[in-house]
Amino acid sequence: MGIFASDVRYALRMMRSSPGFTAVAVAALALGIGANTAIFTVVNSVMLEPLPYPQPDRLMRLGRQYPNGHGYSNSIPKFMTWRQNYVFESMALYDFSPLGMRPGRRRPPRTS
Repeated sequence: MGIFASDVRYALRMMRSSPGFTAVAVAALALGIGANTAIFTVVNSVMLEPLPYPQPDRLMRLGRQYPNGHGYSNSIPKFMTWRQNYVFESMALYDFSPLGMRPGRRRPPRTS
């Protein structure tokens, strides 16, 4: 225990002798610990915690792919057809993409 105490005294003496280096080292440690905590919080809430629904293993995503194999689409008529088959307990329709139109223009939107 005596060696540890002398090492701590030596470390404090070195920190007092070079305050600039001490400030940079403390700031780097604080940023690293803060970033690590933030990333773990996001990963924990998004990937590790179970979904806030009863029986989350029964959730499904339905859709259809375009003929070229790229993209994923759902339409309201297709959703209404799927909804009438009573295979699923309940269904919901959602869309993450923006609307494909430009209000006030007579030509179709550009695809780039």
